Amino acid sequence: MTPPLHQPAMLAETLAYLDIKASGVYVDLTIGPAGHSLRILEQLGPQGFLLGVDRDPEALKLAEQRLRPCAGRFRLLPGRFSDLESLLAEAGISELDGVLMDTGISRDQLLDPARGFSFASSGLSMKLNPAEPGPDAAEIVNTYSVAQLKQVFSIVGKGREAGRAARAIATYREGRKAIESTAELAQIIAAAVARPGSWGKNRHPATPWLMAIRVAANDELAEIEGGLRAAARSLRPGSGRLVVVSWAGHEHGLVRQTLRNLQQPCSCPPALPCTCQQRPLLRVLTRKPLAASEAEIHRNPATRTCRLQAAVATSLEDRA
Repeated sequence: MTPPLHQPAMLAETLAYLDIKASGVYVDLTIGPAGHSLRILEQLGPQGFLLGVDRDPEALKLAEQRLRPCAGRFRLLPGRFSDLESLLAEAGISELDGVLMDTGISRDQLLDPARGFSFASSGLSMKLNPAEPGPDAAEIVNTYSVAQLKQVFSIVGKGREAGRAARAIATYREGRKAIESTAELAQIIAAAVARPGSWGKNRHPATPWLMAIRVAANDELAEIEGGLRAAARSLRPGSGRLVVVSWAGHEHGLVRQTLRNLQQPCSCPPALPCTCQQRPLLRVLTRKPLAASEAEIHRNPATRTCRLQAAVATSLEDRA
């Protein structure tokens, strides 16, 4: 049976900033349920091509089903954001007309209880690809010291609460069996950080802390920055577009700062030879991150936190 249709976030804005060319070559770095990719393929002509990438093997299977009517015009490969250049080499692609990067997780991932992404989950992995090396959420919460947990929670930006959450986890596991589920972990954190009367208002009090653990389990911040830099190097000079849809404050800030860095020219003194090797690879198109429209938020409340940022590749002359 065909899976239910997925509603991609900020679709109209994404397509507008990608400025799809009928014969262009595009990459969706988080193809997921293929909502964005389907619409990109609709705008591509017979010579156009889409490469779909995802860390999650299950997401690639779902994308394969949904893109079946477009067979022959796309290819799917497993990989991370930072793998972009090696994936392009594998696919025989030299330059790109557009790259889409969505940093969020999908509804399908949230609804799988074994994976541990939601508060009701019976699992505690939070790995986008369980086969990748590195600690999963279960190892993080059951083996990290209080200091290490506070470092994981530092992206939330709440020092005292981060300490309380870290100590609560360490205290709970002392003399007990390991923490085994996200549901159990959420209760531990909520009891430590929730203010009186705050339970149930707007969002679960454990939300930011669970997100921080997921970020650590997938090395998400390094992947976002690595993917942005790889995309900037891979875009067609003068016209290639980069569109990023991010979902949390720490992501919005990292994307904005990295895009700004990628549009900076040489920083060496004019009278001296260049040693920094910095060249302006991008020109940022969005003065500030764009929010979803009120109409979209009404249709899909999850988009209230998402932001879109976009850039275009500079010309070779601008890089000289």
